[in-house]
Amino acid sequence: MTRKLLLASIMAILSLTAFTQEEHAHEHRTDLHKNHFGIGIAAAHLSTENVFAPGFHLHYIRQFGHEKQWGIGAGYEAILDEHIHNGVNLLVNYRPVHFISLNVGPGLVFGKHESEFEVQPAFHTEAVFEFDVLGVHAGPMIGFGIDPEETHFSVGIHAGLGF
Repeated sequence: MTRKLLLASIMAILSLTAFTQEEHAHEHRTDLHKNHFGIGIAAAHLSTENVFAPGFHLHYIRQFGHEKQWGIGAGYEAILDEHIHNGVNLLVNYRPVHFISLNVGPGLVFGKHESEFEVQPAFHTEAVFEFDVLGVHAGPMIGFGIDPEETHFSVGIHAGLGF
């Protein structure tokens, strides 16, 4: 089931970006800010524990390029189940069109399991479909994270500010 959900998520992201690659002369990017701060809440499914738990994330992206189509930054994610999964990531951001934002990057997950503090390598990705609402970027998001002990999928709401 988890493998099918991952495959479906990847195919959805790829199909969206495939149809949006061609830009027309009348299209313009609306967010030309150099900096982006985002926050999100989500329902996360933890595959090993087979449970849903609330998730929360923050990220900062420094956008660059003529139309601010690329960016680099850092993110933090917490999944609040009985073990509280925490993660930090270096992120690469790509905006194939003005309303889709893709973040991917390596990182570390850390937390306390059975009275031991653990740190492990991880990878995180997310896709956000953004609308500009009174200067705030808001919209649905999907995410995927993997580390040696756990994978998770998340679906939620993202809001961000450019400055």
